[in-house]
Amino acid sequence: MKWLRRLIKEQRGAVSLYLILILVPMFLFCALLIDFSRIKVAEKEAENAVKTGVRSVLSAFSPQLHNYGLFALDQEQEKTEALFLKTVDGNLSGSIQAAHFQFIDHRLDKGDSSITSMYTLANHKVFKKQVLEEMKYRAPMIYALELADKFKKTGLATTMSQAQKFSKNAISIEKWIEDRDDKLDDAWDAWESIYHKAQTMHPFYKTQLSDLNKLSEKVGIHNVDEVRQSLNEAKTHLKNLEEQIKSIDKSIDSLAKAGAGAADSIRGLSESRNKLNEQLNEVFYKVSDLEQLLDDTIKYASLLTVLKLRSTSDLTALKSSLDKFETALNAAKTANDKLNTELSTIDSGSNGASDYPADQVFQNIHRISRQELDDYGAQAASSVALFSGLQAQLGSIWLFDAQNYQNADRANESFWQKANDLFTQQSPKETARNKNRDSVKTSKREQRKKAQPYLDQITKAMGSCSLIQTSDPYKESYIRLQGDPSKGSVGYYQGYMMTNEQANMAQPVPDLDFKDADKANNSAMSLITSFQSILTDVRDEFYIDEYSLSKFNYRTLGLEKDVSGSIKVSKEASQPGSHPLTNQEVEYLLYGGNSCLSNYSMAYGEMFAFRLAVGTAEALLEPHIQAMNAGSPLLMLLAAVAEGAVKAQLDMVKLVQGDAVPLAKKLGSLVTLTYKDYLRIFLLLHSRDKVLMSRMQALIQLNTGKDLQLSTTYVSGTAATSIRLWFLPGIMKMLGSTQLSPCEVTGNRCQLIRTGAISY
Repeated sequence: MKWLRRLIKEQRGAVSLYLILILVPMFLFCALLIDFSRIKVAEKEAENAVKTGVRSVLSAFSPQLHNYGLFALDQEQEKTEALFLKTVDGNLSGSIQAAHFQFIDHRLDKGDSSITSMYTLANHKVFKKQVLEEMKYRAPMIYALELADKFKKTGLATTMSQAQKFSKNAISIEKWIEDRDDKLDDAWDAWESIYHKAQTMHPFYKTQLSDLNKLSEKVGIHNVDEVRQSLNEAKTHLKNLEEQIKSIDKSIDSLAKAGAGAADSIRGLSESRNKLNEQLNEVFYKVSDLEQLLDDTIKYASLLTVLKLRSTSDLTALKSSLDKFETALNAAKTANDKLNTELSTIDSGSNGASDYPADQVFQNIHRISRQELDDYGAQAASSVALFSGLQAQLGSIWLFDAQNYQNADRANESFWQKANDLFTQQSPKETARNKNRDSVKTSKREQRKKAQPYLDQITKAMGSCSLIQTSDPYKESYIRLQGDPSKGSVGYYQGYMMTNEQANMAQPVPDLDFKDADKANNSAMSLITSFQSILTDVRDEFYIDEYSLSKFNYRTLGLEKDVSGSIKVSKEASQPGSHPLTNQEVEYLLYGGNSCLSNYSMAYGEMFAFRLAVGTAEALLEPHIQAMNAGSPLLMLLAAVAEGAVKAQLDMVKLVQGDAVPLAKKLGSLVTLTYKDYLRIFLLLHSRDKVLMSRMQALIQLNTGKDLQLSTTYVSGTAATSIRLWFLPGIMKMLGSTQLSPCEVTGNRCQLIRTGAISY
């Protein structure tokens, strides 16, 4: 210690200088550290103030849109910016008048602050996100209670799937049955033509061949030219004999005039004349025989020629009919093969014993084996081939003898026997087949006639709208929604579709045709084709669909009753009962028509088609006995459609009045569905969220007057704040230029820039 005191005394002020050199940097460092700590506090305060300001801006959401569960800003930019700046400024320490010491005097620089909003509800992604958020708790519960459980508990989903499959099979199978039977009819007509021709040909050829055989026995080996030459020679000889006799007669006359002395001469001439007369008689008989032989020879040649020509002509006609027969039979074989293949597929799919009652009809269908049709065709071709043999024999014969006759007659008999045997064998089959076919046709007409009055009522009902008046009160609203094509204007809907770069898609619903029972069944079954898939799980589409049902009105809103019988009152903040389009908004969302009439018609038609499908599916659980026995799947289906149409029409009367009807009477009448429930189903069946969201956006704009393209959901706020530096602003400015300071120094104030962004 002594040496230290000695050292201090000896330096004479050097220690003080040394201490100053140490303390000054320390002081500067502490000063900078204090300002740095104040800046950090200011940074945190600015960040909190900006976030608070942004949240305050978002709190000014549109109450009209909030009624639809949507959050968006719709106020002017100036008001939004003023609210933001006011909130930020109010959350800075500089706005508080402190009575004592103030650590930071944090102030807002309004000139360098701004607020920006973006991402409007017109964007489908933004709109969908908010809808899903609104419905994430409600939709799954509604899906389970109001839709999935009802169909799964009753087993109707499976039953309808089976009915749809049966309908598809029945129509396809019936098509091949009818095609096969039509072609078999054509083949039978062609064969009857052959048979009827054979009926006339057989006796004709039998008679003519017999005559030809008799003539052949008379003619022998002679021919016409030879006989004609012999006849001419005999006639010449006869003429010569006649002339000789005439000459002798003249000589006898001359000698008779000469007197008795010429008696011997006359006697000699008389003897010569007698001999000539004998020769004359012989030649005369010969001429007569030759003339008969010539006549027989001509008849023989003529008859043989006729038989040759006639057999050629008949064979041509038979082959023509056979060609028609084989063409029709080949077409029948093709249809029959298709039929048997599909029936085999159905049998293999059910392992030969389906639990579905209606499938039994496929077992009762009259099946024809390919071998049976091949035999049918072979026998027909064989009969024509036998006649072809007869024609060939006649064509090759020039000298008809007994052996030829036997061969030809045998061929004629074989042809007739074959044709007659085939006709006798096939005729009962054709009669039975056509009798059953005519019976089925009659029954089909009866079933179609039974269903027609109800289909006509539905068609008529689809053309009416209970809300239509002399002048449509909704015309202007629909023009605003859909535009006016006659004037080339676009509506809200097209605007939102173009904003999202979507094409104006066509209607997603299937064509509905209730002109007759067949078309009605096709409409009903096409509607439920994809029904099974909608019950697998809850999808985003269902959230959107359920949003539309809860926020908008529909036909029976205000008519539905609760379990106590009281009218249900909507508790939705959107107040769907007071919207401009009264009781028709969901129908518009589904179908996008330009009027109440078009939207109601489509909903009514689809609802009837669905109820028809349900009724048909139930009826197929108790198959039509006549159709079952007749083996006609289409007849069974038409009988089920007729029964389903009656029930569906009665159900529709209740549904449009707001009443609930049993989902499936035979599968459990306690489970019921209302008009709203069916709209829920159709929304799922025709789910196309791009179109649906654009229509919902259009309706929201119509109901609230808020343009969703100006309704933003994302806000980004930037605020510039500053604090006064206590120490060495110049040094702090130098540090800022080297990125070591978090703020920009101007004068003795340090400016901070902070940004906050939040979305709904």
